[in-house]
Amino acid sequence: MYSESMENRYVIFGAGAIGIAVGGLLLQSGARVLFVARPAFAEALKHGVTLRPEDGEDLLVRGDAVTRAAEITPAREDIIIITVKSQATGEVISDLAEVYDRSATVVCLQNGIRNEAIAALRFDRIYAALVFLSAVQLRPELVMMPKGRVVAIGNYPQGSDDTARRICEDLARAGLDAIASAHTMAMKWGKLIANLNNATHTIVDYWLERGMAETEMRDLMREVREEGLRVLDAAGIEVEPPAGEPSPIPIRKSTEALRRPPKPNDAAMEMPVEKRTITSMLQDIYMGRRSHEAEFLNGEIVELGRRVGIPTPYNSTLLEIIDRMFEEGLKPPLYTPAELHAFVGSRAAAS
Repeated sequence: MYSESMENRYVIFGAGAIGIAVGGLLLQSGARVLFVARPAFAEALKHGVTLRPEDGEDLLVRGDAVTRAAEITPAREDIIIITVKSQATGEVISDLAEVYDRSATVVCLQNGIRNEAIAALRFDRIYAALVFLSAVQLRPELVMMPKGRVVAIGNYPQGSDDTARRICEDLARAGLDAIASAHTMAMKWGKLIANLNNATHTIVDYWLERGMAETEMRDLMREVREEGLRVLDAAGIEVEPPAGEPSPIPIRKSTEALRRPPKPNDAAMEMPVEKRTITSMLQDIYMGRRSHEAEFLNGEIVELGRRVGIPTPYNSTLLEIIDRMFEEGLKPPLYTPAELHAFVGSRAAAS
């Protein structure tokens, strides 16, 4: 079934913004990389995609690319890094299982916390991966990297082994701040809390820096996060590693910091497009896509809230609005931050 290889090859499955950023940096560092991407993105990779970091020179990423799992010639030393959105994970894993046997190494470099469990149904060597870097791709031939270079890898459901450490060593050579951690799933739960406001930014059509610069938006984001934290606390789910362990997302501290008024920041309001941190959900809207991952972010909090008896008016309202936007092809903004806050607040008061 497998061809032989003398070194690891990274198979980046879902070569969009994050996949091209991570795979491109690995390729530049000398690693072997195969991209699996939508046809337009695969074609762009064959000709060259520009990777534009905020604080460095452009990098032209040109690499081997295919459009489906069936086109992969599997090698025993392949490390599969999945970077698709959560709603596509089930289909991707099924396709990969037609090509690889259960022993294949699968890394879920994705938002959300259900991907690893889905992968574990078909594969035995699953690694949870936190991605804490920004990548914006509004057209196939250009990926902008405004900020962030942190990645954490650990065994699923827990632990950290030599493979996790070896992957982190490769990612570090590629220029990423890579951490091998036994507590990666806790970090991913913390990232989920931060990602709850991907929906908020999509509805009001804000990039992250603009949201952080406005008091009304900060207050709304804080209440969305705090609702999520109440649910996870009631469910007994850890959102940060134990004290003393590396933690790139101090989610409780950063949530509390949203109570502070923003510093005057005209630069955030007038930021050029190439420097903006645009959420992947908002990028999907801009690209005209009709599916989203809010069900695996806000929906996770809504479902857990039902189980533990905690009302979730903020997250349920955001999820309903996002569902409608994608189903009907509605373009943002649908509300200003003040309008959205008042609407969700009225529902919260009634709950």
